[in-house]
Amino acid sequence: MKGLMLAVAILGLAMPGAAHAEATCAVPPGLGMPNLTLPQARSLVHARRTLVVLAVGSAPTLGAAADGAAFSYPSRLEEHLTALLPGVTVTVLNKGAAHRSTMAMARHLPEMLSDSGARLVIWETGGREASRGMNPDSYASEVQHGLDEILSAGADTILLDLQYTPGMMRLAPIDLYRQVIHDAAANSGVAVFQRYELMTDWAQHGLTLAATDSAARVPNARRLYDCIAAALAQAIAPAVR
Repeated sequence: MKGLMLAVAILGLAMPGAAHAEATCAVPPGLGMPNLTLPQARSLVHARRTLVVLAVGSAPTLGAAADGAAFSYPSRLEEHLTALLPGVTVTVLNKGAAHRSTMAMARHLPEMLSDSGARLVIWETGGREASRGMNPDSYASEVQHGLDEILSAGADTILLDLQYTPGMMRLAPIDLYRQVIHDAAANSGVAVFQRYELMTDWAQHGLTLAATDSAARVPNARRLYDCIAAALAQAIAPAVR
């Protein structure tokens, strides 16, 4: 039930007016991974003019809220990266699975990396575990296992922080799970995309994260996923050039 409430809260994003829509998705200094390094992905780009990204995670990765795979953040990321990397063939593979646990995802990572040839993994994790009240120590073990699998396969990793929406802390103690993500990233030397902090900032600048009518939910979700994709692309492109 808590998981459903979290999903509904995120789907209730209210759109800002068109006049300041772009401003709401600006990336403040310090939240855009300015020092991101992606040596494995960069090597592939330089050698083959190819970038293959594997996007793994749950419902937000699938983009179900946007009512169409073309509007998911991985699909939008592929378009943004293609525009920022002329002459590079960019492929972003969406391997989201709405009901797959972190441990199950970790088990599938070696096969997915081998089959795809991806040298960059963007991993969205923690929302399912937070909504179900999973033991944080157990969650930490699962995340670390997944990161170990990715590093063993010779790929770079970006972990996505949890999503933000007003009132979320009343539904789940998300700070515990956010800390797991940041600790695991530090332990493995990988980057964290500050999704929670970015969404908080966007909310403060006009992107109202609040319940709205059902007709607005799909366009709102599409706007959010595009904002996330654009912010990711702005960090990834210079790191692989």
